[in-house]
Amino acid sequence: MTTQALSRKKLADLNFTNRLYMTAPFLFAKVAPEPLKNPKILHVNSALLNQLNIDENLIGNPSFLRFLNGDLDFEGLFFGASFYSGHQFGHYVPRLGDGRAATVAEIETDEHKFFELQLKGSGLTPFSRMGDGKAVVRSSIREYLASAHLKALNIPTTEALGIITGDDDVYREQIEKGSMVMRVSESFLRFGHFQYYAHTNQEQELKTLVNFVVDHYFIHFKDHPNSYNLFFQEVVKRTAKLFAGWQSVGFCHGVLNTDNMSILGLTLDYGPYGFIENFDQDYICNHSDHEGRYSLGNQPGIGMWNLEMLGVALASLISEEDRKRTLETYPKIFFVEYRRLLLEKCGLYQPVEADEEFLRLLLNMLVVTKVDYTQFFRALSHYEKGGELKNIPGSSELKIWLVQYEERLSMEETSQNVRLEKMLAMNPKFILRNYVAQMAIDNPSLVEKMFEVLTHPFEEWNDHEEWAGPAPVRYRNLSVSCSS
Repeated sequence: MTTQALSRKKLADLNFTNRLYMTAPFLFAKVAPEPLKNPKILHVNSALLNQLNIDENLIGNPSFLRFLNGDLDFEGLFFGASFYSGHQFGHYVPRLGDGRAATVAEIETDEHKFFELQLKGSGLTPFSRMGDGKAVVRSSIREYLASAHLKALNIPTTEALGIITGDDDVYREQIEKGSMVMRVSESFLRFGHFQYYAHTNQEQELKTLVNFVVDHYFIHFKDHPNSYNLFFQEVVKRTAKLFAGWQSVGFCHGVLNTDNMSILGLTLDYGPYGFIENFDQDYICNHSDHEGRYSLGNQPGIGMWNLEMLGVALASLISEEDRKRTLETYPKIFFVEYRRLLLEKCGLYQPVEADEEFLRLLLNMLVVTKVDYTQFFRALSHYEKGGELKNIPGSSELKIWLVQYEERLSMEETSQNVRLEKMLAMNPKFILRNYVAQMAIDNPSLVEKMFEVLTHPFEEWNDHEEWAGPAPVRYRNLSVSCSS
């Protein structure tokens, strides 16, 4: 069963589906969404709207607002929260599940691509535990901006179609206003889904779930006699490349529990994330992470550990020897991709044997000089041989490294003009610094312009220069937790 394209149609005329529910109904518990009171649209992602073939003229239609609010009952819409478990900060929790999210439906575009729609903050589910199932404006804005921003940085991610606010009071550390985000992804399946059915010895359900993923997302392995091994290899490869992408832009996820790991290698669940300012492997973005388990420098190793836990869940389908052999490919895939990204950030495209040492010296220089990571690479994107790095404080360590950089550039065949053009398209001027997100939270009228800037982070945006630098004094030492 597929849907018709959404473009140029009223919502009431649309056909929706959910292939996952039809294949694996055991995965979901039906839930009733709790719409926000007096909802208002804060922002809609027009580019994603077009990708989904939804007519932009629907934005002003009251039914579209009700759609984003979970307040419609069209045939085919499905509100379901899914079962999963996971390792949280290294400790296995046997039952977690969607505590504040509900899958709405799946749609098919004109290009025959399928996307799941999910509401975040839609109310109580069987998995809310002591929570209320709600989301607040603060966390919703952070997720909405970050998911669009990472896509613009060419990092695989779930997305968000729209964000709405309401008059509901939501109790966290203080009283905040309720909000809701409609998330969009090819799939929201997590490592934890597979762990749940493995740890509860539901082997047939586990096999059904794995077969569904192979048949719909890894279709080139379908009917292959070694499909389960190939599936696991692909998950390992995608995860390794995702983590390399995060490291290259200085993105710290903050809560890399196995239930926050996407089976498709997407950035999933934007809680207490953060982008580094100065380069610091010990950077911890989540003030609840007291031991630094999910620090920036620990991320790559945690990725492999989480994959190992997924492998354990797949033990009934993949032999221990094959799982071990596949996991051993992770470090090499990660380091090859991370090295490639760092070299390209430096405008270097013909690898040489000495690159490992060159990059080690680069990262050491960044640690010692404490220059802003993003600003450094942006300045390097304007660097001409024999010149200086504009707006980057000079130091003896930086001067020494620039001499080495000049030597390395001499080994390249790429012309200076081509190099600078490619570097400017690789090194963003703007990243979603915590204080930038906080400014939008403090003043939601900024969301529209910030969304535009952050989805075009490689452009100059001279009128918004103040968003490109480190935090102003009044926004320093911001603390972010898991609270949403």
